[in-house]
Amino acid sequence: MRALLLSFLLFSLAAPSLPAQDAATTLERAERAYRSLTTFTADFEQTLVNPMLGGPETTRGVLFIAPPGRFAMRWTDPDGERVVADGEWLWAFAPSSVPDQVIRQPIPQSGPSSPQLMAQFVDRPLERYVATYVGEALVKGELTDVLHLTPRRDGLPFSEAEIAVGRRDGLLRRIAVTEVSGQKRTLVLSGIGVNVRIPDSELSFEVPNGVRVITP
Repeated sequence: MRALLLSFLLFSLAAPSLPAQDAATTLERAERAYRSLTTFTADFEQTLVNPMLGGPETTRGVLFIAPPGRFAMRWTDPDGERVVADGEWLWAFAPSSVPDQVIRQPIPQSGPSSPQLMAQFVDRPLERYVATYVGEALVKGELTDVLHLTPRRDGLPFSEAEIAVGRRDGLLRRIAVTEVSGQKRTLVLSGIGVNVRIPDSELSFEVPNGVRVITP
């Protein structure tokens, strides 16, 4: 019995201790999942923390993505606010604060209003970021692998990011970025749908009557 116990202890000491996941394999899984998408929908909860303004601001709504160029965030809280990239223009409408105007501008290729919201983190990620495996986390009941990303080049609208990748499906469940301004933005996704039909009305913007279009 003592010999058996000693053999077990020696084996345990000799056996390498390997993590269940690492940054590279997690990003490869996330990239495969992204490349399989034709559409993506989810409920979102967005939290903004601005060091100049104090406490966090949390909003909620529905996210639609149709790669490569169409994207929409439609808020239910505050109701009626939306950002829409229709393939040609990015529209931003905030009727709770500025009800008489909508801003129209060229579609950005990175940042929270980009149709590349997911691609900017999981399309060729190892070329774009230095990635570190942080650990596991439950996000809305889903087991995820959490990675810290630091951009390899300047010009991105954020200085660092943390993403949570679903262990089961490779889909992004949480995106947290520290923007160049110092503002921190966290997007938590749930109720995810993939490769489902998105009505054209969700990915287009119709200017309401009496609303001015401002093009910076």
